[in-house]
Amino acid sequence: MSRLDPRSWDAVVFDVDGTLYEQRLMRRRMLVELALHALRHPGQIGLLRRLQTFRRQRELIGERELEGARRLQYELPAERLGVSADSLSREVVEWMERRPLRHLADCRVPGVRRFFAHLRAAGIRIAVLSDYAAADKLAALGLEASLIVSGIDPDVDRLKPHPAGLEAVLGRLDAPRERCLMIGDRDDRDGECARRAGVACLLRRTSGEPEPGWFRTYLELLPGDARPSGAGA
Repeated sequence: MSRLDPRSWDAVVFDVDGTLYEQRLMRRRMLVELALHALRHPGQIGLLRRLQTFRRQRELIGERELEGARRLQYELPAERLGVSADSLSREVVEWMERRPLRHLADCRVPGVRRFFAHLRAAGIRIAVLSDYAAADKLAALGLEASLIVSGIDPDVDRLKPHPAGLEAVLGRLDAPRERCLMIGDRDDRDGECARRAGVACLLRRTSGEPEPGWFRTYLELLPGDARPSGAGA
């Protein structure tokens, strides 16, 4: 894996889930919390099913590139479950946005804080593009970005791979797309979004054999003199 040359880029745009933190580790932790919650509150035994339905329907919204993602993300699964969109929204915010924050620092991908610092020192702007609201996650990870854009922002309202969010990032940064790099973890979402916007993309692989253009941790992307002695920076 060749190291990232800061001279090639004016801005780097990061996905969040699975890109800045280990999503599998986070999901294992949250499954434990959900199981304990169900033991203490037997009436909430259907909570896991509701969250899974929300996630599946949200994936379909992205696959179909539906406009109105901010509204549909709750309306579609709520209709399928026979519950109100408001009640489902409260559960999603509690279990998929608020409660995971306490675990994020422990799930951070090795080297990511050092890599962010390396980019800032090189004068490269850092942006974040996530399908979910990302400001609180970024703060919990101990990371800072010049710009945070979400697919559910009112002026975007589409999920990846639709390029609307990345186009919004490029417009707000006022950066030439050939001088921007996107870093994500899913070729079908982040990679396709970048290709359609004419932006280079680098993908993080969490399992399987390494391939050209993929990396596992941000330590691989740092020059030798910028690498920390410990892996958790």
